[in-house]
Amino acid sequence: MIVREIIPINTKKSKIVFDDGECFALYKGEIRRLDIEIGREIGEEEYYTTIYPTLKKRAFARLLYILEISFKSENDIIKKLRLSFYPDEVIKEAIEKAVKFGYIDDERYTKRYVATYKDKYSKLKLKYKLMEKGINKEIIENALEEAYIDESPKIKRLLEKKHYFETDEFEKKQKIIASIMRQGYKYTEIKDIINDISTEI
Repeated sequence: MIVREIIPINTKKSKIVFDDGECFALYKGEIRRLDIEIGREIGEEEYYTTIYPTLKKRAFARLLYILEISFKSENDIIKKLRLSFYPDEVIKEAIEKAVKFGYIDDERYTKRYVATYKDKYSKLKLKYKLMEKGINKEIIENALEEAYIDESPKIKRLLEKKHYFETDEFEKKQKIIASIMRQGYKYTEIKDIINDISTEI
C-alpha cells in the first residue's frame, strides 16, 4: 500500500489514505514515529505488526465508549466506527469480540428500544425505526409480539391534540385521520376509537 494523502482530522489526528482507497486514522505522533509520509509504501508485514494491533485496540475501546453513553444496535456501532476511519476488518474483529462478551446483543437492544418508545410510537413506526438500525426483521417482530402495546391511548391523544372532535368539517376530519395514519396507525383502529369516543360524547 502506497500512501497517497495525509489529511488532518483535527489538531491531534490525521487520516492516512492509500492508493487503493483504504484509509485509517492515526495520531500525529504515531505518524512521525512510524515515519509515514506521502509516497511511502507500507508492506503487509509492517501494517499487521505495527499498525493493525493499535487500530484493533483503539476500535474496541471506542466501541465500549459508544456503548457507555447510550445503547446501540450492532449496525449503529459499525456506522460510528466507520466515521472514525477504522478499516472494516478492524471493525469486524471489534464487533465479534463485543458480541462474544455480550456487550452487543441486538435482541436485548430491540426489547429495550421497544420498552422505551412503545408509548411514543406506533408499532409500525417502531418496526421501521428498528429496521433502519439494521435489526433483523424476525428479532423486531418477536420483540413487538412479546411487548404489550396498546395503541388506543396514543390514537385518542392524537385525535384530541388535533381537535378532531371540535370540528364538524368533513375534509378537516379526513385530514386529521390521514395525518395520524402517516404516523403508522391503521385506519380501522382510528375509526374504532372515533366511534367509541363519539358514543360517549
